[in-house]
Amino acid sequence: MKEIIKNSLILCIITLVSGILLGAVYEGTKKPRAEQEEKTKQEAYKKVFEEADRFEELEYDETALETYLKENGYPEHMVYIQEAVSAKDSSGTEIGYVITVTDKEGYGGEITFTFGIQKDGTINGISFLTLNETAGVGMKADTAGFKNQFTGKKADSFSYVKNGKQADNEIDAISGATVTTNAVTNGVNAGILCYRFLSGENGGRADE
Repeated sequence: MKEIIKNSLILCIITLVSGILLGAVYEGTKKPRAEQEEKTKQEAYKKVFEEADRFEELEYDETALETYLKENGYPEHMVYIQEAVSAKDSSGTEIGYVITVTDKEGYGGEITFTFGIQKDGTINGISFLTLNETAGVGMKADTAGFKNQFTGKKADSFSYVKNGKQADNEIDAISGATVTTNAVTNGVNAGILCYRFLSGENGGRADE
């Protein structure tokens, strides 16, 4: 009996010490991890909005944004806005936004990307953060040939075609990857709605 109690106490002490050490390691690395995460974010923002000098968090009504997206055909179970930040020039003037979108309709799961959009609604570029589509097919979404179809365009929404685009708001679907094409296109369209929301169409900005 004494041996059982002794072993139990030893086990409790080991568990306690291990917990304390793990907690200390976590606290000690929390700041460096946060700094690295912020650096990664800033680099991602810069990829899609090179003209910006800095990026600042935006305050907006997330519930109102979700409602706005749903009313326009993009419910949260399909696509949602993870984050939206203000892109500012060296004088502090807002020149656009960087919006992070996740679309849950990808062939290989969720697709997450950031894209920059200027104040006039022109898209700067797209940078994927999460893309797990089929190699050699859906993964072609992360190529200049596909992404550049959105770059420099200004449209209320985009649609994809399989037989050759003919309008500015049309993009050529990736051959054999309609599901991926649809997910990215829907994500971009949801991001454009977010831009319109932030621009005041629905009174979404908390600072306005």
